[in-house]
Amino acid sequence: MSIAVLALFAWLVIIVFANVPKGLSLTEMVFLYFIIAILTITQFTILDVNLHWVPVTRSVEGSFAIYICRFIVIPFPILLSVCVLNSHMKAKWRWVLSAAIVIFLCMGDRIYLWAGLITFNRWNEFYSAFMYAASIVLVWLIARWFLGLEKGEFKKT
Repeated sequence: MSIAVLALFAWLVIIVFANVPKGLSLTEMVFLYFIIAILTITQFTILDVNLHWVPVTRSVEGSFAIYICRFIVIPFPILLSVCVLNSHMKAKWRWVLSAAIVIFLCMGDRIYLWAGLITFNRWNEFYSAFMYAASIVLVWLIARWFLGLEKGEFKKT
């Protein structure tokens, strides 16, 4: 059941991501996707294996559902938020949309809890929201650095 729910959730994320104009090239998005994937996999592994704050289910179906979350449901909204932050909208709207994406990611956490995929031990929604927001800001700074490299802003003197 949990894999079906998360597959539907993943399709929703992919459809929204595909229909929203991004303003970044394919190379930039692929680079940022892999940075996000490395960052999120590392964060969630530390929270699960090392700290035992957010233990993950050990069932086979649950493991596949968690893989869907970690490779589709979490990275694509973060990438979309970075695209929004790099857009030419007013700063207020960029940050409001990014906050909405953080709320969406926290709603995803509620679905994972409901499906029994994760449990919170010494962890709560506030920590999740802070972690997602920090991830978005970190990836946004990496994106700005990467875009600056393409424009030649960081040349050796």
